[in-house]
Amino acid sequence: MFDRILVPIDGSTAAKNAIPYALDVAETYDAALYTLSVVGASGGEDGEKRTSMYEKFGPESKRQVEELLDRAREKGIRTAAGSIAEGKPHRAILRYADEQDIDCIVMGTHGRGGIRYPLRRSVTEKVLRQADVPVLTIRLGEAEE
Repeated sequence: MFDRILVPIDGSTAAKNAIPYALDVAETYDAALYTLSVVGASGGEDGEKRTSMYEKFGPESKRQVEELLDRAREKGIRTAAGSIAEGKPHRAILRYADEQDIDCIVMGTHGRGGIRYPLRRSVTEKVLRQADVPVLTIRLGEAEE
């Protein structure tokens, strides 16, 4: 049924709560697990230089992606890939899902407190409404590791 599962992460509790579900779905269907961390971009006012949020949050995003991929490998999930993207989170998630031919997206419903552009409820709602594939949403507090 599912061959490619995507779990967007942002360091928030809600995103972390979605991870066990994504791992279970990938394991159950012998699916490949993909993870994506999205960092936004910030621009200065009055002509200040636009700076990349990747420069600020990229190393932490990379660490989180690698940590999740290690967990997937430990569970024996067949193929796992991770990426970091820059931009508006819902657009980046939908674009990545399309580019990677994702079958199912698993994500937290609100990511208050993430260190970068959090997967706020509005992001999840936009993905849920615009995705061409099933989206499994995990409310904060539903998952226990």
